[in-house]
Amino acid sequence: MSPKSAKSGARIRQANRIRRLAYHAYGLAITSDVEIPELPPLRDLRDAGRDRISLHLLGPRRAIEEPSKWLNASAYADGTPWLSSAKIEGGYLLRFPEIADFAIHDAGHALTCVQTADGITEITLRHLAIDHVMPRVLNLLGIESLHATAIAAPAGACAFLGDAGTGKSTLAASFHLSGMRAFCDDCLVLRDAPGTIMATPAYPGVRLWDDSLKALMSDADRDQPVAQYTSKTRLLGDVTNFRADSLPLMRIYFLQRPVEKNTAVASPAVTRISAAEAFPMLVSASFPLDLTDYGMLTRHFRFIIRVAATVPLRRLVMPNNFSALRAVCDSVIADLVAQ
Repeated sequence: MSPKSAKSGARIRQANRIRRLAYHAYGLAITSDVEIPELPPLRDLRDAGRDRISLHLLGPRRAIEEPSKWLNASAYADGTPWLSSAKIEGGYLLRFPEIADFAIHDAGHALTCVQTADGITEITLRHLAIDHVMPRVLNLLGIESLHATAIAAPAGACAFLGDAGTGKSTLAASFHLSGMRAFCDDCLVLRDAPGTIMATPAYPGVRLWDDSLKALMSDADRDQPVAQYTSKTRLLGDVTNFRADSLPLMRIYFLQRPVEKNTAVASPAVTRISAAEAFPMLVSASFPLDLTDYGMLTRHFRFIIRVAATVPLRRLVMPNNFSALRAVCDSVIADLVAQ
């Protein structure tokens, strides 16, 4: 083989590898240095309609100078630190204590895992990148999103918001198994459009605790785990047939459980709520990266006001038992039909 032919063959192999490691999610084009089986493959990198993100989970590993000030910090219900963010030279640092550090640079178009604790697996890094870091990258890119799980109803998307444990993913999976497909899990991309708010799915699949999985599919085979620090399982991740079409956002349901957790209500309850009541809940269900970025905050608050004024808002009280899921789904469907 001539040197020219060898170089040509190498370029083709490299191009094919890039295509294999290109994906789409959240309306973005994502290139990666590792395979991400959770995400649908991107067939054409020339799609000019997508912001392009470069993801590097394999490094290069490097030490980041300890930030003098952290912008934001969150913790589990028991107070254990979960995620902190800070400005660093050229971008931002996201720290998951005792797990990994991620650097966001190039104005949000490059994301690198710069440090990991011993024994952290690639599947855990993939989960952190696509489920926790990427929503905050969206915020930096000027793309609005909500911490919401959604389904695709006949007339558009329906979003479920609520605290951890209220059953957002379980409800979406229940709808999916009855024929109304899951639209996204935990991050719903939104954009303003004339007369409506359009919703864009992230990627296929929902993440369920073992009790939810057993209740929905008692004989289900366990799919891949979400990460090594949680017992959740990924379900419904059909990347081959994933439909990424945007849909009008028809409803936002704020999920609540009965005040007394040991008290099972006889039936689910769907009630209307006002835009004023929903506004703080919508704000809390967002992914702000830099709370000192007043331009971002102004843009975000204006968008939330638009969402609250445009999309019908409901409170959905869910009984504390899995046997009520069918009744919950029926109540949502009845509300959609009633308009």
